[in-house]
Amino acid sequence: MSEYVAGVAERDALGRASASVLAQRRAYFQRLESIAALDELGVAEHTRYRSTESLIADRDNLDFADAKRLVAEAEDLCARRSLLGEALPARLPCTGAALAAGVIDPAHVKIIRDTMEHLSGLSTPPPPDELAGVEATLAEKAQELPPQMLRKLAKAFVDGYDPDGAAPPEGENTRDELRFLRRKDGSLTFKGTLHDPLDAEATVEVFGVLSARAGADDERSLERRQADAFKDLTQDARGPRGLATDARREHDAPEGADDDDPGAPANAADGSAPPSDTPADPAPEASDADADAAGDETGEAPLALIPEPRRPESAETSPGWTERPGRALLTITIDHRWLCEALRDKRGYGTLDSGHHVDAATVRRWACDAEIIPMVLGAKSEPLDVGRTQRTAPDAIRRALNHRDGGCAFPGCTRRPRRCEAHHVREWLQHRGATALDNMCLLCRHHHQLLHHGHWTIQMINGRPWFTPPWFIDPARRPRPGGRPRVPT
Repeated sequence: MSEYVAGVAERDALGRASASVLAQRRAYFQRLESIAALDELGVAEHTRYRSTESLIADRDNLDFADAKRLVAEAEDLCARRSLLGEALPARLPCTGAALAAGVIDPAHVKIIRDTMEHLSGLSTPPPPDELAGVEATLAEKAQELPPQMLRKLAKAFVDGYDPDGAAPPEGENTRDELRFLRRKDGSLTFKGTLHDPLDAEATVEVFGVLSARAGADDERSLERRQADAFKDLTQDARGPRGLATDARREHDAPEGADDDDPGAPANAADGSAPPSDTPADPAPEASDADADAAGDETGEAPLALIPEPRRPESAETSPGWTERPGRALLTITIDHRWLCEALRDKRGYGTLDSGHHVDAATVRRWACDAEIIPMVLGAKSEPLDVGRTQRTAPDAIRRALNHRDGGCAFPGCTRRPRRCEAHHVREWLQHRGATALDNMCLLCRHHHQLLHHGHWTIQMINGRPWFTPPWFIDPARRPRPGGRPRVPT
């Protein structure tokens, strides 16, 4: 598609819109400076107000909570003076400078302030130089990332310094509940809560797949599609081989009966006596301890560094979809023995596909019965040796894209990996681009179409997708980083 050509009036409107945003952000910082000056001069005390917050609330006709937030922001972002009158830098100097220049929004400021307050309030806070480095990094990344993506980056910093914070709460709040209410007209209303992040992740994933639109002409709302997905799950559970049918059979079976017992006599059902020449019981199977002992005797290692996946090699999978018959899929990016060692204590956490973090105890519980997928990482944490060249991304490359991009790689998009398509940066057929990690990224359907329209462009820089906006989004056309935001190493 050809480049969009705007007229003089359109260019003028776009320019005025950009200028108004810069002016609004700069004016916000100037407002904070005026509040800081009022507080420093003690105007509230001279006017018989109890605090600067009360004075600001009455003067600007604000709620007290909003006035308190403005005063706190002024204390953090504006320069101060000591009790001796010496000039002191702002507590968050990089954030204040970025807001004064108009390159970040007050929404970014709130995220940075909350993050720094959390880190400073830890029982063992980071050293002052590290805190300053975190604040500088967040202020720099806020100029590239929208608030929602900056919040994910800030959470990564918090989880790095406070991994125990991802542990679920103890007590009554950890009890899941689901309540059904049958109305007089026969309809059903239900409400519930799942506190375990992994259970919530699995539920969202299942309903995300089952509630997808059936086609372009599917005009059902999201709520209606999710209700239909719930009914589909119920009907499937009631089917001939469904979960509810199996449970009913177990409940109704006579005590002591076991249809699947291969050792039961063939003619026991008709009440006749078993034959007298019944063969002896087979020899017991070797235990795991015996197998380990045998491994020691043969000189072989009893535990492989990375166990073989339990999935059969002949399993057919579509691109981006990994069959998981009743088990979780655990992708580890370190040596398996290191993983077990790291999860023995209470520190550390796991990351779900949605970006939410769970504590080490939950990871250990799920790892007891999970498919383990090895992924080798290079020096810059980029996945290596995970696929072969073909037009569609194979399962191994797709897993690597899921790990690297974390979903749609377009800046600010939060679509999960399952809702994304693998896009070739250098086109596969026309420009003979390779099906490789350094030439692919994940895009949701909307942004995939947007890229093919030709306004935005992608280039791979240091193994990461960077997106260059069109001139009407950014006249300077500065590239923006895509994919999952990561803590600098």
